[in-house]
Amino acid sequence: MKFSEAFTLGQLKLKNRFIMAPVKSAYGNPQGEVTPRHLVYYDNLSKGGMAMIILEPVAVSQSGKEHPKQLTVHLPDSQKNLEKIVSTLHGNNTLACLNINHAGRAANPKATGMPTVAPSAVSCPATGQTPGALPMAAIKDILNGYRQAIRTAIAAGFDAIEIQAGHGYLIQQFLSPRTNLRDDAYGQDRSLFLKEVFDIVREEKKTLTVLVRISGSDFMEHGFGPEENGVILQLAQQYGFDAIHCGLGNACDTPPWYYSHMALPEQKQQDVVQAIRKQTTLPLIVAGRMGDIDKLDTYERENLADCISLGRPLIADPNFVNKVLQQQTDDITYCGYCLQGCLANVKNGSGIGCIVNPRIDKQPLQAKTAKKVAVIGGGPAGMAAATQLAMMGHKATLYEKNDCLGGQFEMAYKAPHKDSMLRPLSSLIKQTEKHAVEIKLQTTVNATSIDDFDHFIVATGSRQRIPEIKGLADQYSMTSLEFFAKTKPLQGKRILIIGAGMIGIEAAEILADEGYDVVITKRTDTIANDMEMITKKLMLKRLEQKKNLLISANTTLMEFTPEHVKYKHQGNDGEWAPFDTVIVAAGMNPENDLYTQLQTAGKSVQIVGDADEPADIYAATQKGYLAAVALT
Repeated sequence: MKFSEAFTLGQLKLKNRFIMAPVKSAYGNPQGEVTPRHLVYYDNLSKGGMAMIILEPVAVSQSGKEHPKQLTVHLPDSQKNLEKIVSTLHGNNTLACLNINHAGRAANPKATGMPTVAPSAVSCPATGQTPGALPMAAIKDILNGYRQAIRTAIAAGFDAIEIQAGHGYLIQQFLSPRTNLRDDAYGQDRSLFLKEVFDIVREEKKTLTVLVRISGSDFMEHGFGPEENGVILQLAQQYGFDAIHCGLGNACDTPPWYYSHMALPEQKQQDVVQAIRKQTTLPLIVAGRMGDIDKLDTYERENLADCISLGRPLIADPNFVNKVLQQQTDDITYCGYCLQGCLANVKNGSGIGCIVNPRIDKQPLQAKTAKKVAVIGGGPAGMAAATQLAMMGHKATLYEKNDCLGGQFEMAYKAPHKDSMLRPLSSLIKQTEKHAVEIKLQTTVNATSIDDFDHFIVATGSRQRIPEIKGLADQYSMTSLEFFAKTKPLQGKRILIIGAGMIGIEAAEILADEGYDVVITKRTDTIANDMEMITKKLMLKRLEQKKNLLISANTTLMEFTPEHVKYKHQGNDGEWAPFDTVIVAAGMNPENDLYTQLQTAGKSVQIVGDADEPADIYAATQKGYLAAVALT
């Protein structure tokens, strides 16, 4: 594979053609400082074989920040902070690149402490903010911020810088007639701000290699596509910059493309990359769901990229590149692009994580004394616990009552547009099989049948909660688990789903797509509140177009009879005709009987995952990992 070969980028000699994309971590603090968590994270990543890591984005001024915990480059102590990361990367033979940006209308007032500013007062749908138009003096201040940022990058020891000129941020906002409505010099020549930034880069860069990041397309009407990118590509070439880094999407208008969501069509990306490739002779770095061996082969065969940019695939497996270089691709832990552990945790401020890699920001641990540990339950929590126990030197035996590992993770890839979730599930299973001392499938245990262990971790999952509704027991019904496992057949064409969380909504989409007439009810007004936000928005947009689906929020089911189904909607009585099948998706209850038995027997025992408290896959693997770590 050519991407495994060395490559010259500007004045840099890359040891291979794999580069880490700038991925926000939210590991910082409100002061924008580098934290110990940052250093562990970048240490883990830089040991993985990549030639260069582009750090998470930094804003050139306070007004350009996107996140309250974003690293800074504009403060007096920014240099000494960034030096810590550069030193970590260089210590692992990895080059360091700084992504320099101003978010413009995508900035976060909670991070900046001031009103949002942009070329013109055009709102950002993703944040709901309408910016103020930048006065001339403020533009000059921002330009000076770029100058100071480059100087700080050089002083901190970076090998390269990347100018963010796409993805709906400030430079692209000046370039786009949709977001630049000015009538001054910056409106008469929309490329003026870009030229001024490029002038500064050329004046200040010294020996730095310079990348220019673009969004090949933001996939919206009157948006920014390959043709509109022409001005950036031409100027980058004229100014003697070293490479183009092509991603997709727009932080304000098309976040799913920007964050490379799993539900989006692959071919559109390839079409865009081909169009960009034809417009420049500069080396092209391609980002966007590139953590797939078959896709890498395609991009090599069709000469679509000179270098590959990986972001979230490295959060799932920091050793992705080493495994490619060593031809150990069967051992890769693959990303499913679900955004659950990464983007969701950046947005809520807890810091980037991964549903299949709870160790991304953790140092390796070794047990002081090896113990024999029984892990009961082969779902995400049990697999994470068994794997971590084994990695620490404990002897872990995993018990699973079914004939395969996976637990309720098995449901994830069966939902519409989520087939890529089979990749992380399969990877998690492979890692468990690789590390656990022994795995016993189709084995049901109790407190007396397994006794010869020092410790027990109960990960027995959860069971469907059945609501108390008059007449429900007399209906033909099934649980959501039975529906996804296909252990019970559907009857008729009219289906009622009780519960509009993630599982209920996904079942509803499957059934509507198959032509069933579906009604889904929820007692409150929150629909799919347990879904990652981008996934939820995409799904609800699809569901709005389905005429055979009714989503009835604020609806309480009162009674099932042979003639009708009675309900209250916002306090008003109503009736539906009978349904042929009722699917119960009204939440889960912990399956914790074994834990109680072991506690009663006086055993050393922990409970994790849904058996403790039903939640999502990320919470399950985190709890499994932490239970194992507690045995150091």
